[in-house]
Amino acid sequence: MNRREFVAGAASIGVLAGAGGVVRWGVPTFGTDDPAPDDAESTADSGSQEIRTIDARGSEAGTVAVPNDGVTVAMFFVTGCGQCQAQIPRLAEAHDALLETSDDAVTVASITYQTPETMPEDELREWWADLGGNWYVGYDATPSLAASYGVVGYPATIVVDERGEKRWHEIGVQRSTDIVRAAESALERESDSSEPDRSSNGDTD
Repeated sequence: MNRREFVAGAASIGVLAGAGGVVRWGVPTFGTDDPAPDDAESTADSGSQEIRTIDARGSEAGTVAVPNDGVTVAMFFVTGCGQCQAQIPRLAEAHDALLETSDDAVTVASITYQTPETMPEDELREWWADLGGNWYVGYDATPSLAASYGVVGYPATIVVDERGEKRWHEIGVQRSTDIVRAAESALERESDSSEPDRSSNGDTD
C-alpha cells in the first residue's frame, strides 16, 4: 500500500459553530464526555475531503483524501491548548507503534482549527518541532473535516476507516495504547470485510 499524501487547508473552528458563534479558538472541550450525538460508526456526509499539510518535521506539503485507502488517525488541536500539547507525546507513541505493526496502512495527522492568518505556517512549524511532532500536521479545511465528523472541542482524536466511517472519537488527552487499539480495530474490520466468502464454495477437483 502506497503512502498517502495528506493536506490541510485554511479554516477555523468558526465553521463548526457558525460565523460569529465562537471566539477566536472556538469552544474548548476537555475530559472524556461524548462530544457528539452520533455513534462511533458515523460516516461523513460530505464525501471525500482533502487537507493541505505544511512542510514540517515528518510532514510534507501536498494533498490526501480523507477517507483514503487505509485508516486515518486525526487529532484536532489549537497551539495554545495545554492538553493539546500533552497529547502530542502520546500520539507520537501511538504513531511509532502503528508504524511498526501496520507500516503505511495508517495515516496519522494533527490538524489545527487555527488559520494561517492566526497561526502562520512558520510559527506552527516551530511549535511542531518544539513538541517533537513527526507526522502530518496542517490546517483544517473548508468544508471542515471536523464538522463533517461531528468534532467539536480540543484535543479531539478520531479514527476513520477507508470507507469514511468514524470508528472512534474521544475528547481530551488519550492514552497511546487506546489510540493504537482503535486504529488496529479499524484495520481488522477492513481486513475482515475484504476476505472472500468461501462458505458456499465446493471442491472443484
